[in-house]
Amino acid sequence: MLFSPYIIQKLDGSSVPVNIIPTTSDDIAATHGNPHWQTDWDSAYLSNPKVEKYAMKTLDGELIALGAYQIAGRKAYVYILYAESAPHSNPTIDSKQKRKYYGIGAALIAFGIKFSIDNGCRGDVVFEAKTDELAKHYAEDFHARQIPSASFGGPKRFMLADEDAWYLFSKYLKEET
Repeated sequence: MLFSPYIIQKLDGSSVPVNIIPTTSDDIAATHGNPHWQTDWDSAYLSNPKVEKYAMKTLDGELIALGAYQIAGRKAYVYILYAESAPHSNPTIDSKQKRKYYGIGAALIAFGIKFSIDNGCRGDVVFEAKTDELAKHYAEDFHARQIPSASFGGPKRFMLADEDAWYLFSKYLKEET
């Protein structure tokens, strides 16, 4: 069973197929343009060779988002280090601006689940919520389970595994026959 492309939504509710592919230097360079992205995708942390970065693009090549993934714990799970929407769809950059696309974060997490499966981690993923609103969203809408933070007082950390991971995975991917 193949799952590609991933599906996100436009403001009018129409579906937009996107691909998630390894990043290129042009993708990273685009994050330095105007408007500026929040994350420094060239940082030493994200440039670690154990971190794999992927770009979400429309079928015509528009850069929608970037995600960074790392296999953790002796292939126990995939840690999603960062997932960031392009400024035109990122409500944390400008909360008054209407987003161009929706469902980006869910599709990046669904990709993380696929990445986990492909790397022998059973589809288990771990990620952190940047805000309390995201934490509530992950728990209520994705059924992600809160787990202890990596450090005392750190961000709220979540895990998706088993049926909950499969539910998100299957919801945000289009099955090809």
